[in-house]
Amino acid sequence: MWRLLWRVYLFVGILTFLLYGLDKFLAKAEWKRIPERWFHTLTLLGGFGGALIGMHFFNHKTNKPKFKWIIVAALILHSAAVVIVIARLSWF
Repeated sequence: MWRLLWRVYLFVGILTFLLYGLDKFLAKAEWKRIPERWFHTLTLLGGFGGALIGMHFFNHKTNKPKFKWIIVAALILHSAAVVIVIARLSWF
């Protein structure tokens, strides 16, 4: 179960990181951009690591506080969920 969970986090994180890079490229080329809801959705699904690294690596969306707050909220929610699952498993 834990291997699957880490693989999902890794996959969603890499996908989120790549999405930040693609959107930065699209912004520089002045082409149609990726909607912000995709960034938020992937971040809340577990891509908070990729989002944080992508923001700083590509220097993209760093001036938008909403993105930082969503990353922090996703990290807190996922951390709490993992702690709750671990606590439940150790009780039984």
